[in-house]
Amino acid sequence: MTQTSPRHNGNRAANGSAKTPIQPEETELVLVSPDEETGTQLPSQKQVRAQAFDQPVILQQTSLWSKLVVGSIIGVTSAVLLWAAVARIEEAVPATGKLEPGDRVQEIQAPVGGVVQEILVEEGERVQQGQVLIRFDPTAAAAQRRSLEQVRDSYLAENQFYRSALSGISLEPSNQPQSIPPEMRALLTNRAALASETALFRAQVYGGNGSFSDEERIRLSANQLEAQSRAAAAQLEVAQLQQQLIQTQEQLATARQTLAIDEGILRDIEPLAEQGALSRIQMLRQRQQMMDRRAEVNRLTLEQQRLSLAVDQARQRLSNTVATTSTDLLARVADNEKRIADIDSQINRAIVDNERRIAEINSQLSQTELTLKYQELRAPIDGVVFDLKARGIGFVANTSEPILKVVPTDNLLAEVYITNKDIGFVSEGLPVDVRIDSFPFSEFGDIKGEVVNIGEDALPPDQIYPFYRFPAKIRLDSQTLKVNGREIPLQSGMAVTANIITRDRTVLSIFTDLFSRRIESIKTVR
Repeated sequence: MTQTSPRHNGNRAANGSAKTPIQPEETELVLVSPDEETGTQLPSQKQVRAQAFDQPVILQQTSLWSKLVVGSIIGVTSAVLLWAAVARIEEAVPATGKLEPGDRVQEIQAPVGGVVQEILVEEGERVQQGQVLIRFDPTAAAAQRRSLEQVRDSYLAENQFYRSALSGISLEPSNQPQSIPPEMRALLTNRAALASETALFRAQVYGGNGSFSDEERIRLSANQLEAQSRAAAAQLEVAQLQQQLIQTQEQLATARQTLAIDEGILRDIEPLAEQGALSRIQMLRQRQQMMDRRAEVNRLTLEQQRLSLAVDQARQRLSNTVATTSTDLLARVADNEKRIADIDSQINRAIVDNERRIAEINSQLSQTELTLKYQELRAPIDGVVFDLKARGIGFVANTSEPILKVVPTDNLLAEVYITNKDIGFVSEGLPVDVRIDSFPFSEFGDIKGEVVNIGEDALPPDQIYPFYRFPAKIRLDSQTLKVNGREIPLQSGMAVTANIITRDRTVLSIFTDLFSRRIESIKTVR
């Protein structure tokens, strides 16, 4: 820089209006340093010879407008500085994100598999809670229900018939269900015959007619007559033997009397025969006759004993005949009851098997009824249809995969991400200005909101957000945006820019903060 030092000759006028000529007296040599403002180094330090001239200077008083301009500048500057020191503005942290439903997105699955018959909604359509979305074809389910009901009714009829047979109720063959297997029919027929025969045997043993059919009464009468006939024959034999015994006893008594007479005669004639008064031949004849009578008595005695034994045996046979008939009947009753118990066991197993099948069928019927009940798929909440997979009639729904989704619209939240450097002053409850990227802020304004949740930890960088960030959720004061006088509802997925108001600062502090940052940046420059 070139600096000059002029020398003045003479005195200036007191009022500054006089012109005083200045004459050049001498030349001074000044050493110029590098430019302090630009920092530009001159190629080399040179000696510049400057000449100081003494020349006349006309001094004039400053004009009024100049004073006004300078004063205005000073006043405005002072006012601006005062305003900057007093005025406060909101400091906001920017964050970007999108609208998300406050409630979970409802994935709607078909409760039961089926074929789509009618689709009543489209992708992106707004639906109300309970609105029918999709109808399924009920033809197959209805046919399956009818088939299952028929099978169940047949098993129920079988069990009813089996229980009636077990309780002893006689049913006509024509009343038997057609679904009863042939082997069970044979068992039931055999059981009925055994039960009838057992009842006849019991009536024959204990008496009584009971409630028998005509054929059974005839059989009972025949059996009773047969038993009576056998008993009568045994009784007749006893009577005959008793009669023979009586006759033999009478003959024995007569023979014993005759024997006693013959023995008396023999005793009387034996002395006479020894004296010769009676011939010996007559004595021998009498002795022979007496021996014959004794033999007859012995024979009749033996016959009496035989007949007594025969009578006893006949009486035993008579008793045995009656007892044998009862015992035989009771044995046959026991055998029949055992066979009936075996048959009843098989029938009970058949009943249990049928009950198990009925339970399985009832389970299938419940599933079928559920299928018929859910032939109409309804919206669980208010929202917008999203990701509709059923594109046409005939679509086969799978119970393991959602057929569509309903995005709630009545409680949208702004989910944004805050960088590490901005998270320091952000806390729950701070007010937020939310701007919808689809609608320019300058024309449509923003929506007020409030921070309701901040993530506990930073999320790592990814392809979309290549920086560490904290997730935050903002509750919106309004779920609509006024566009051209109309209330336009917000939709899930809309991109948003949120300004989270963290604190109020003076304007001057902002500039001083910028100045401090610049100073700090200068310090770090190498």
